[in-house]
Amino acid sequence: MIASEKVLDRIEQSFLIFKMAFVYLVLPLFVYNIVSFIFITSVIYYLIFSGVLISLADLLSYNNFFLFFSNPKFVILSTLSLFFLLLYVLIFIPFLIYTIKTIRDFYNGEVKIDFKSNFLYATSRFFDIMKTYWYIFAYLALIPSIIFIIGGVIFNVGYFYDLQFDYKMIGGAFMLTGFLLFIVNMIYRGIKSTFALYSAIDNDLYTKEDFLKSVSITNKNWWRIFGNLVLIGLIVGLLSGIASNFFSIFFGSFGDFSNIDFENINTVAIQSFIDQFSFFNYFVSGFFENLIKTIGSVFIYIFIYVFYKRLVFESNNISNIEEIEKKEKEL
Repeated sequence: MIASEKVLDRIEQSFLIFKMAFVYLVLPLFVYNIVSFIFITSVIYYLIFSGVLISLADLLSYNNFFLFFSNPKFVILSTLSLFFLLLYVLIFIPFLIYTIKTIRDFYNGEVKIDFKSNFLYATSRFFDIMKTYWYIFAYLALIPSIIFIIGGVIFNVGYFYDLQFDYKMIGGAFMLTGFLLFIVNMIYRGIKSTFALYSAIDNDLYTKEDFLKSVSITNKNWWRIFGNLVLIGLIVGLLSGIASNFFSIFFGSFGDFSNIDFENINTVAIQSFIDQFSFFNYFVSGFFENLIKTIGSVFIYIFIYVFYKRLVFESNNISNIEEIEKKEKEL
């Protein structure tokens, strides 16, 4: 039997690594996610209560598109959101490197992992992995981004300087072309670059050649990879959704405060808000939701790494499943 004939062909091995490495993989990511959740939530609610940020009721009251985006509070909200997102991603990168390296260690037969050494490895490879991220970005979005930006410049010049209507049409056409090309690339090339980070960390090589090699192993396997990723995503998503709904039964909903005017809020309104919104329930629910998402994410990371190794073996002309399993056991 040929290994490529099996759907989710390494899911059993993924579960084995998942059980052995559960604490080493889930704990660091969960701590990071829960600390981020508490910090960002606390900051956002503090700024809303203090009237610095615009409330949802204020957002919904705007009918003019440009007036809405010129609101100083929206500018503050957008800036903070982008800042926190960038900060979250940058801090997350060493955790991702640690996770993939730890998966590699367990895959290679190690039964005990040194947290400190793996994190030191992760932090030392931060700037190296950024090169791989650049290759991924260039592969997926560089050309669509250039086309979209050119279209945006043409459109805005035509709009703000009240030039001929053709300028806006041409700019809009460029922007639409760039957007559609980006969507196509995210689907087709996104699948082909699935293993780029895994290959870089697995081989400790962060070069363009290694990136192209990781893309090449997907040749003639696009639909197989797509099908595996969709199936594992659906399975993990379904189980995560069931678990999240189970916990929501115990903690309930958290009330609707979208119409509260936080700028003119008074003591009665604050008490009414607190009565319908339980901060304890909110944070407990957030705790379990982050735990569920972390567990699901870790299993997907493991599955993709195991799938990547299977494709590497197959690309080296090891096509018989018994030979592949023998080779995997030797690692």
